[in-house]
Amino acid sequence: MRIQGVVFDVDDTLYDMAQPFYAALRRLYGERSEFDLPSLFLSFRRHSDERFEESQTGKISMEQFYIYRIQKTLEEADVQTTDAQALAFQRVYMGLQYQIRLSPMMIRMFNELRSRAKLGVITNGESAHQRKKIASLGLSKWMPEETTIVSGDYKFRKPDPRIFQLMEERMDLDKAGLLYVGDAFEMDVKGAIEAGWS
Repeated sequence: MRIQGVVFDVDDTLYDMAQPFYAALRRLYGERSEFDLPSLFLSFRRHSDERFEESQTGKISMEQFYIYRIQKTLEEADVQTTDAQALAFQRVYMGLQYQIRLSPMMIRMFNELRSRAKLGVITNGESAHQRKKIASLGLSKWMPEETTIVSGDYKFRKPDPRIFQLMEERMDLDKAGLLYVGDAFEMDVKGAIEAGWS
């Protein structure tokens, strides 16, 4: 069957999540020789993943989540961070995430794809935060609201097949004609395959 719908992840698929992280660290801590930025970013992602589930189900507050992930990350560089410093980092990091833009290549791709298939987004995360990033990227130019799904609006998220089934309903397309583009094997690739997508 021909691909009739192409659905995208947002974080680390449509923009590079590392760039706002690096900029926030530089803004708050300056250029420090002990900072191996790529390694710290991978640690930050790992520590985020460790507590993400708890933050989404209310077992810990978002504030506790933000503090945990940057404190654990910076401990690996032998930098102790207070709760106040961790929250200051989060404010700067979040602000920088709302300044993201699509690359010219992505804009050309969306312009080409929209005449060939329906387009959409499935992204995990807190609704208001993800929607601000979606707005910063200008995705509404190519993807209507009904095909923009943020897990924070539902009781399930990727890789749960229900989030993919919701998109099938919204696009009014059979799963055999849907393609999902994402960066994370467990959340994106495995989730889409288990839902019967390409």
